[in-house]
Amino acid sequence: MKAFRFRASVALTIFSLALALMPASHAQDNLKPSEKINGYTGVVFDTTKYAYDYLVDGSLPQDDPASRKFKTLQAAYAAAPAGTAQKPTVIGIKPDVYFLTAEPSAPASLSITKNYITLLGLTNDRRNVVLADNRGNKEGATNNGYILDINADGFSMINLTVVNYCNLDYEYPGNPAKNLKMRSPVITQAVAVQTQGDKHYFSHVAILGRLDTMFIRTTRSYFTNAYVEGTDDFLGGGQVAVFQDSEIYFPTGNGVMSASGITFINTVFKASRGLEFYKGFRNPDTLIDCIMPAQAPVAWMVWKAAVRQNVYSLTYHVKDANGKPIVIKDSIVGPATYALSRELSAQEAKAFNPWNLLRAAPNGPADDWDPANARARYEADGSDVFRMAVTGKSPADAFGPGAGPFTSPAVSPTVRTGAAGATIGVSVSPVRAQNTPISWSTNSNLVKLSSTTGNSVVVAGSNATSKAEYAVVKAKASNGFYVSVHVYVEPAFVDPPAFLKKPVVDSPLNSKVSLSYTLALAGKEDQSLITWYQCADAQCANPRKVSVSRGNLPLKTYSLTAGDVGKYLRAGIRPKHNISDPGDEVFATSSKPIAAADVKTTIINPNFRNFVETENTSYENGEWTVLGTWTSVSSENLVNGYGLRVSQPAPTTPNPAFGRAPNPHAALLYQNDATVGDMQIKVVMTPEKTAGQGFGIAGSPDDDDRNQRADIYFKYDPRTKTGYALRFWRTIQSAEKCMFQLYKVDNGVGTPLNSQQQLTGVFKPSTTITISVIGSKVTVKGSNSTDKETLALEGTLSPNTFGGAGVYWSGSVPVGNSNVYSQLEITYPGAEKR
Repeated sequence: MKAFRFRASVALTIFSLALALMPASHAQDNLKPSEKINGYTGVVFDTTKYAYDYLVDGSLPQDDPASRKFKTLQAAYAAAPAGTAQKPTVIGIKPDVYFLTAEPSAPASLSITKNYITLLGLTNDRRNVVLADNRGNKEGATNNGYILDINADGFSMINLTVVNYCNLDYEYPGNPAKNLKMRSPVITQAVAVQTQGDKHYFSHVAILGRLDTMFIRTTRSYFTNAYVEGTDDFLGGGQVAVFQDSEIYFPTGNGVMSASGITFINTVFKASRGLEFYKGFRNPDTLIDCIMPAQAPVAWMVWKAAVRQNVYSLTYHVKDANGKPIVIKDSIVGPATYALSRELSAQEAKAFNPWNLLRAAPNGPADDWDPANARARYEADGSDVFRMAVTGKSPADAFGPGAGPFTSPAVSPTVRTGAAGATIGVSVSPVRAQNTPISWSTNSNLVKLSSTTGNSVVVAGSNATSKAEYAVVKAKASNGFYVSVHVYVEPAFVDPPAFLKKPVVDSPLNSKVSLSYTLALAGKEDQSLITWYQCADAQCANPRKVSVSRGNLPLKTYSLTAGDVGKYLRAGIRPKHNISDPGDEVFATSSKPIAAADVKTTIINPNFRNFVETENTSYENGEWTVLGTWTSVSSENLVNGYGLRVSQPAPTTPNPAFGRAPNPHAALLYQNDATVGDMQIKVVMTPEKTAGQGFGIAGSPDDDDRNQRADIYFKYDPRTKTGYALRFWRTIQSAEKCMFQLYKVDNGVGTPLNSQQQLTGVFKPSTTITISVIGSKVTVKGSNSTDKETLALEGTLSPNTFGGAGVYWSGSVPVGNSNVYSQLEITYPGAEKR
């Protein structure tokens, strides 16, 4: 037999056999009698006679290194040398189930770091060659349960199956004795394959799992006749990835694949209840001649869609399973909109061929990698622009990483009429097309462009109205590919408004203090910036910032709390209207300190639109202690339109007690030194994990800073860290629920108040939890605005006189993993009656 060597530039030969010869036993990828194998084109792929350098055969009595034959893949890989682009090292694998077992703390079941290694299934049915392990986060592994972790160039995987059966069963065709049974039905992070490196090739493979099935992090990768299934976060994408003639399947009926920058060509997506592509809109996907579910909802975003994006999800001739053209909506949330994607022209679509996409790294010279053997067909379209990136200022720049999913990172500069313009630039992929002509255009009279050609342009404002508006500027490459920039165009600004009446802090009335002033607005909108301070005396010694204006709404009225008693109040106002910058700050101070009689309510209910989120570690009566890093975010779905997002970056210094860095953590704590009996706290929060799991990974209730958990404190003294808490955490008992339990806290260490726990999916967007204490009885009630999941707990306390309360969060906080608190209301029923 002539040796067959796998080369990156050579397409695989497909042997045509009758489909009827394929075994009919059911398998994880849903083969049924007389049906195609998912991810195939209907033609059997037989590699039983392909040549190899090393053999894996589970039926061998023992390893035979001299003959390069081994019982396990681990042994064969250990013996095999790295290959080259001209001569990859091929490890042939005979039909069997091969267990890639590893210790729970191992980085992966098998790590592949040698370049140009090919794993070749010697079979005519990929389901017969199975690489398997059943490890997942907190279910057999201390990490995300990686089975194959590939960090090498030139890796290939052909005609086999990789399955992480931590949370699924696998039926081996023709031999029930080789069937695999799941470790647990509770879905956790359990990665089958993670890839890094360049030039990865996957042909006729099945990658099976549930949560986090696959992480593609390669520079370039190509998948043909592949089948990948998962429930959530199960693709990735790397820099450039192509799926051709493949299938993406959602075994539980719905989910978000978290695919990034992937071009799907002639690929089928199957989900009985709906699917989404992204959690964050960063590097969108392209769909060419793909098929979507016919009856289930399909959307780009799992959260509310960001507006005014630069780039688009791209489609070309996408249809549903019934053959009907389909337009994918922006988000699964809210009324349908269609602004995140656009249909490619026929000319633009030519760029999305495997030869053009993969013949070079996006920012590197062409090395003519051609895994699809497509060069001859697409030679004329081998340097077409398929991606453009925009440079310039983004609204998210002011927030840094703490903005989460609430602030778009898209370039959207602000320009002011009569002032310097903003520079917008573009870069193109592939880099070999960097000299392609770029044209700039706009249909708006609000802006003027410095040029209509070139890699950058200066946009100047020309807004003659009295209010700011958006104008769209478009950058287009010679093949028609384009991106858009939404420029916020302000009219010419004038001087800040003058005071007609100087600011005065009025006397308290109904537990509120107002700032009176009059500005010469001439019909314009007052947008003055007002900041309130507590002061130790009339000269404002030791000022403490207690409330701020946000959203162009002047904070003219301040609500008094117990912390204001004995303090002077000062208001600083920077006069501003809608076409001026803020003027110099002018101060007004109360004529006398706030008296106890001025505070006629004991209700504590801060409006997070005006909350001071900067860290303040002091514990003072009637004040909020702010620990950690918080970001003020806005959304129409939050109480009063605002909330506080936990946004502290992950610590980099390991905790000596635990040997690794702690989780990001933050707290908002209200100190009340009064003697308190009954009390109630109401918390409204919106987790970025929306399915009920709340946290990025499973945690525990233990008081160490490695665990992901949260507390709602009540009958609590923040200064001594003593009192009670409702504690909740994600658990391996469910992939869509958290465990809730009442805790007693002494000097920062919690112990269960009783044995009562509740596993519930209540922790979803707009979750409201109310904790009521009457005498020695505590009652917890919870619900959300998403579904009918609820929370109900009770317990008996040892009464204390504490009246403090607050929240604590310890967990990961990247986009999609944090939590936003939009209401913390504390009431004291007994005090109100008095």
